[in-house]
Amino acid sequence: MADPAFVLSTPDVTRTTHESLELYLPSGTEPAPAVLLIHGVPYSAEGRPLPSAWNIYQGYASQLADHGCVAVVVDHSPDGRPDDDRSNAALAKAIAAVRPHPRVDGGRVALWFFSGSGPLAAPFLQSPPEWLRCVALTYPVLGDSELVTVRGVHPVEAVKGARGLPVVMTVVGHELDDVAPTQPPFIDAARAAGARLEVIEVPNGRHGFDVLDHTDESRRAVTAALTAVSASVRA
Repeated sequence: MADPAFVLSTPDVTRTTHESLELYLPSGTEPAPAVLLIHGVPYSAEGRPLPSAWNIYQGYASQLADHGCVAVVVDHSPDGRPDDDRSNAALAKAIAAVRPHPRVDGGRVALWFFSGSGPLAAPFLQSPPEWLRCVALTYPVLGDSELVTVRGVHPVEAVKGARGLPVVMTVVGHELDDVAPTQPPFIDAARAAGARLEVIEVPNGRHGFDVLDHTDESRRAVTAALTAVSASVRA
């Protein structure tokens, strides 16, 4: 299966391995904010490398490093099957490993969720930790769908606790039929709760537009999301 190319360039940045995680480092030597990228689930693992090796996540991570952040891709579902407990544990382990790293400002961290990983954002929205500066969501599943069944706290309920937290959400005009209905209730709840919600719209984009639709619209949307997340985590 061919790995589609990311819509932006992939800058050549320094990488280092720490506790089985690959960190993409910005220039300089001072501690920098960190952004953890959480891939969607499920995905087909057969004959395909882990998401941390995919062009899309390497592209986002390299761009974030170029924007002055330490970036990490969290491989939370190694066999491609959705499992909230395992994924939550893997994410918690990654956060615990990244925050104390000498190149990371542990008090300035963002979590960026893609597609079917959207429900994993719920506990962080419901009760944001003091170190969390931003939650980003790209074409997210935010309710029950064929991709994922929501267990535990529902994202629409969870976002009511995100008062004042920057939330950067990218939505596409040609969303998957079972994903599209999950997003408006979340947006309404976030606005009602007073979350600092920024919605980036990609009217002609598809689910996965950041590798599927190589257009100026896609490039503008990805750039806007990168800018918003990096600005929030540095604030």
